[in-house]
Amino acid sequence: MSKKNKTDFYLLRKKSLSEGDLFITDYTKSKADIRKLKMVIELLSERVEALEKERVKSKKIIKLKTD
Repeated sequence: MSKKNKTDFYLLRKKSLSEGDLFITDYTKSKADIRKLKMVIELLSERVEALEKERVKSKKIIKLKTD
């Protein structure tokens, strides 16, 4: 579960939300989701690069052994 901010609790206690409040909460949640996705993409790209380097090294070793 995600940790709730103080503003989230304030907005939940409020009886009616204005469009501005809804926009702000949606914006902040979307921005946080985008940050998380960027981190995941960075981690995955680093893993792919590491696997490609490993594959290139293994190909060189195989070529040396077959010659």
